[in-house]
Amino acid sequence: MRALLIEWNPESGHRAGGINPRDPKLQCHGWQNMDVSPALEIRIVEDNRDLSMYKNSLGITILDGKEVINQAIQDNFPPKYQITDMFLLREHLKEKSIPLDAFVGESQSEMAKECYDKGLIGVVEIKAKLVE
Repeated sequence: MRALLIEWNPESGHRAGGINPRDPKLQCHGWQNMDVSPALEIRIVEDNRDLSMYKNSLGITILDGKEVINQAIQDNFPPKYQITDMFLLREHLKEKSIPLDAFVGESQSEMAKECYDKGLIGVVEIKAKLVE
């Protein structure tokens, strides 16, 4: 199994090396991180194409083997946090005497991570899927 770790610009959609995001044999299974600059993505190579043109190419790393791909996923795509049940979360906040306005100014994802870290219910951690 082979993959490419690619730097890209979310505003223009331009990928390093001129990689075409619509190439049906370069599949990205949700591995995108737009919280870093430049943004990153991993694309699985689903054919036997020659990748030598990407060796030493700025903004592209060739990943060879499942273990290397999974390590790159873990290194570059941190978990995301999502509020799944606001009612349960609010009730747990009340129970713990944590005022909802303690999160004023935070984005929903920042609030979700903080609540998850506090062990509050109604919030889940979503880890990037690894290859099998």
